[in-house]
Amino acid sequence: MSLLGAILAGGGSRRFGSPKTLARLHGRPLWQVAAERLGAVCDEVVAIVNHPQVAHQVEVETLPDRRPLMGPLGGIDAALGRALQSGHEAVLVLAVDMPWVGAGALQRLVEGWRRQAGVTLPRAGPPWGFHPLCGIYPLNVLVPLTDALNERRLESGAFAGSLDPVVVDTGLAPADFRSVNRRADLPPPALAIIGNKKSGKTTLAVSVIAELARRGRLVMSVKHGHHFQLDTPGTDSWRHRHEGHAERVLLAGPDEFSLMGNWGAAGEPSLDRLLVSHLGEAEIVVVEGFRRAAVPKVEIFRAEAQPEPVVPPEEARKRGVLAVVTDRPGLPWSVPVIAADGRGVAGRVADIAEEHML
Repeated sequence: MSLLGAILAGGGSRRFGSPKTLARLHGRPLWQVAAERLGAVCDEVVAIVNHPQVAHQVEVETLPDRRPLMGPLGGIDAALGRALQSGHEAVLVLAVDMPWVGAGALQRLVEGWRRQAGVTLPRAGPPWGFHPLCGIYPLNVLVPLTDALNERRLESGAFAGSLDPVVVDTGLAPADFRSVNRRADLPPPALAIIGNKKSGKTTLAVSVIAELARRGRLVMSVKHGHHFQLDTPGTDSWRHRHEGHAERVLLAGPDEFSLMGNWGAAGEPSLDRLLVSHLGEAEIVVVEGFRRAAVPKVEIFRAEAQPEPVVPPEEARKRGVLAVVTDRPGLPWSVPVIAADGRGVAGRVADIAEEHML
């Protein structure tokens, strides 16, 4: 069954202040993030864009709403019209301002649709229990959709609920369906330094942080670790946390601060949530670890540390690796190679970060 992917990018972005379609997540425009993920599971991808000045900057086919000023349902209508014209059996829509819906979740949605062949939506939080702007709508939805548009029943959740949708668990938490409504909802760009244990991640991360700071960048960092203890038993902060059982303790002074606590039942948040919550003022963040996070990466690989790199060399580019710092340049790397023991390593990594992310 042929499936058209459609990026819903027709909104006015009034709260955001500029076209969200062109806003960047870790150096990549939101339309590109959505197009890549839809392209992994769909036969063709288009974008519904109502503003010509935005459309010419989107590098997939764009088309406007057939019926203007109808909100997201107008975008779904335009996508279904294009699917009918080109012989697709259904449309997988994804709002451009939902960049935390990954390709794996979309794949599970497609698998659910292929089993049922009806309207298929991902399980999400209130108010509907599903999300109407990340879902699969077959061509037969055009009839009730036309009726809804004619009667100006434009609430997308109510319309989707009226179609008796199949609701699929995609493995995402409700927070993963959050929308980018303000600039502060997007994290600052982050570059992850990844590698095996004892490969030199910390040394490389520190040198890159120092080089970016030398260039005048406002740099912050994140270090992923396990079972670390920051407060000393018997200190006032330790007593607040371990005797008083405060969930979080903030130490504040005239020159510095520290926040300690537990994540609670929800567990460790995603890297992007951490960046938004705690490092939003950064111009760029250098991250040590977080190899599975969807951020650009530089891998450091030394053969003496581990026999194999974290990312297979031939898959480095498609896995989001920008470059590799290594003493094994002869492996079939699909990204630029920087000699681990050469001169100016930090400068070359900083160059790559600025070129791709800033």
